[in-house]
Amino acid sequence: MEIEHIGGNKIRCALTEQEIRSLGFDIDEIIGDSETTQEFMRAVLGLVEEQEHIQVDGFSPMVKAELMQDHSMAITFGARKDVSFRDLMDTVSHIMSQLDPEHIEEQKKKQKTQQKAKEEKPKQEKPKEPKKPEPMVCALRFAALEHMCQMSRVCFPGRVPRSSLYKMEEQYYLLLDFTGFTKEEMRPFAFGTVEYDDEHYSDMGQIAYIKEHGSCIMKKHAIETLMEL
Repeated sequence: MEIEHIGGNKIRCALTEQEIRSLGFDIDEIIGDSETTQEFMRAVLGLVEEQEHIQVDGFSPMVKAELMQDHSMAITFGARKDVSFRDLMDTVSHIMSQLDPEHIEEQKKKQKTQQKAKEEKPKQEKPKEPKKPEPMVCALRFAALEHMCQMSRVCFPGRVPRSSLYKMEEQYYLLLDFTGFTKEEMRPFAFGTVEYDDEHYSDMGQIAYIKEHGSCIMKKHAIETLMEL
């Protein structure tokens, strides 16, 4: 504890947070509980008497108490002989008004935030998963295998969709999956297919019925195979 004489009639005591703890006190308790405050003040005055070899029975009430940002504490006492130690204890509650509760709370929150930041590694935000494209599936019905071959060669000059071929009641059903295709990629198919198919379906229930009741001729790469026929 550092003790400084100010102008011959005042004494200023400065204690670090560690020194306060070594005396058996907690800063929050000193500020929030008047009995603890009085016990703390008695302990500080006892240290002043011991270190300075003076009697503080006649010291006046506390002049000022300050809580620093690093949680050290500075207490200034007057030295008027006409005021007793009991008067000091009666006015010790002034410490509450001298300390700024909002500032203390702000500093405590700041320290907790800094401590938490040191202890915890920064959490990396998970990259957002790209939205899955909506399914774009259809089925084309043909009466003749030749018409399917002609359409496959004409309507797919570029990217080719996933495809499979089914047969049901002497009719051919070409199932096409255009999921992920752009409008430009689908343009040749959209304009050309109407010349070759007999009917087309986009309802998922109808497509599921074809898969369930039809006979699968080509499970994969039907378009590529038909191009070569």
